[in-house]
Amino acid sequence: MLKSEHYRRSIPWFSLDKVVIGEFYSSEIQREIHRFKFVHNYVDRVHFQEILSRISAEYPYTPDYIVYPPVSLRDRIFRGPNHARILATYLKSQIPIICPFQKKLFSSHQARRTKSERSQIRDEYSLNPKMREILKGKKILLIDDLITTGWTAHTLGRLLKKAGAAEVVGYFLASEKVEK
Repeated sequence: MLKSEHYRRSIPWFSLDKVVIGEFYSSEIQREIHRFKFVHNYVDRVHFQEILSRISAEYPYTPDYIVYPPVSLRDRIFRGPNHARILATYLKSQIPIICPFQKKLFSSHQARRTKSERSQIRDEYSLNPKMREILKGKKILLIDDLITTGWTAHTLGRLLKKAGAAEVVGYFLASEKVEK
């Protein structure tokens, strides 16, 4: 489902050129994502691969790079590998997958923040300075599991555009609180 306009209405100057979601956030996908992130249950990967296949079939996009959000050091310690990076590999393409971002070492979870608190994100993420030249003029695909308020995606998209990315498109497994 194409949801770009929803986020453009929610966030002034929304930085992603297109937002595509696979399905609405239900209790079942919530359980699947939770198992995937925290219990490392990769049985759900088949469902996630199906969602990403459907998205890329309905809204094809050929980027120069696939990127994903970073996790904080705390999350890496408690959760292990970056689940968004694993999701990016499910696209099964030859396109390079990179994480050009850095995140504060001990930042709090987005899920525990209100929409207002999320809108105040300014220095939580930064772009690795070595990536600026690599991203200039490139088409970028941002992959993540969930987009709720859109502020994290907007922040990362803004960093990519500031580095000179020509276009930023986001594929997300699910979206919460988005009207049909």
